This record gives sequence, structure tokens and C-alpha cells, in this order.
Amino acid sequence: MTSAACCAGNLYEGTPRGREETLRGFSSYVTEPPGNIPAKGIIVIIPDAFGWTFKNTRILADTYAERVGARCLLPDFMDGKPADLSALGHMNTVTDANASYLKRTRCEEAPISPLALLASAGVEDVSNAFSKVTHRDVVALSQGNETVNGKPLIDVGYTAHPSNLSLPTDIENVELPLAIDQGSADFVLNMAGVETIRGIFERKNKELEEGKERPRFEIMVVDGAKHGFAVRCDMDNSEEAAQEQIAETHAVDWFAKWFARTGSTT
Repeated sequence: MTSAACCAGNLYEGTPRGREETLRGFSSYVTEPPGNIPAKGIIVIIPDAFGWTFKNTRILADTYAERVGARCLLPDFMDGKPADLSALGHMNTVTDANASYLKRTRCEEAPISPLALLASAGVEDVSNAFSKVTHRDVVALSQGNETVNGKPLIDVGYTAHPSNLSLPTDIENVELPLAIDQGSADFVLNMAGVETIRGIFERKNKELEEGKERPRFEIMVVDGAKHGFAVRCDMDNSEEAAQEQIAETHAVDWFAKWFARTGSTT
């Protein structure tokens, strides 16, 4: 299907098909599987710097609702203060590892945070837990420390091009299933960091297999992809469009697999 991401510096031309609601005081974009199909689970999207109203992310939510068969919620976790869309014009500079230090540091109006998705842990009203998500990232939430009614806040996490990781500690503390997509040309998390994550994940998966449990950690490196490729790529560039599609499909497959195992429902 048509990719959900858009051009860096431009908005995607599609039209979001969901609706806006207020859930437990949080302004939210809500989208469901088409055709009145019962949802297999709930996906909560922590948006990138451009927030819950960013068209790219809303269309991405529509994509996951359709392809995963999930109810997707995109709340305002930024207190109504996302990055201004005028910053989109600087994304190519900010995400270019070869840009000069001056150019990258002068784009102060364009803070970048990761695209992250979460699956609910069968919470009857997942919006009750939104306050626990605010100002947290998917890696921290995948550590399982946040709970609702004694159960982990999420069943499974996925993130692309994460920022501000403290390695190796943040990854060592991950306990819940987590997949990461990372670009090889990302200036935020370099390949040395990727190899640190890969080594920890491989060790954790081996320990799980020795205990007769299924592996639950993945990191995929997308060759040539820059920071933000999963939600802000240039869809007129065939290479970037292909990179975005890799991330989209990986996320769809990851959630479909774990929804089937956990039986998460709305």
C-alpha cells in the first residue's frame, strides 16, 4: 500500500481517515481497522517532534490500523507544544551526518525524537495509563517498570531511530519484547552503539532460548538510512521510500506476531 511517511520538508499528500477525541484529558487521534473488523490489539504511538497533529504520523497510524488490524491511538504527549512545522524545511540538514557542525547546531527549532509504538497490555481503558507515558520513550517503557493493575503497561515495543539512549544501561534493562530499526547513516546513534545493542540483544535472546523461551529482541539496520527515515523520508526518492517501507513492514510483522501470542484486545 502507499507508504505513510512523507517528504522531509514537506507534508504527505494523503488525508488521515481517523478522528480526534479527548481521552482522559489527552487530545488524541484515533483510527480503527477498516470495514468494522474487530481490533486485534491497541497500538499507542508516541509521535516524533512534530506531535499528534502531524499529518505524516496520523497517516502512519492509519497504516498500522489497516495492516496490523489494530486500534491506533496517537495522543498529545507534548502538552500541546510540538516543534513548529516550519522546522520541516531543515530536516534534510539536521539529519545529514555530513552537514557542518554549525548548520546542524543552528537548527535549534527542530528537536528530533524517535518514532515509537506500543501495544497495550490488555488494559480495559488504555487511556488510563497515558499519564505514565508522558515524557517517556519506548525503550524505557520496554523495561517493564511502569505497570497498571499489577501488569506491565505494554506487551511489546517498537521504535525506529531512537535518541538519547544511555548505553549499555538502557538496553541492559529492557525486559519486554522490543524491536528497533536503525539507519546506518544516522548521526544520532552510530554503528558502535548499534553493535552494543546487537550484542546485548543476542545475549538476552540466547539466555531466553536456554530457558526454553522465545527470543524477544531484534535490531535491524537499514543500509544508508538517515535519522527520521521511518516517518520523514523523501517519497520522491526511491531509495528513501524503500527504506521507509522496510521499517513499516518490520513494525507490522512485529506487532502481528506478538499480538497473536499475547492475545491483546481493545
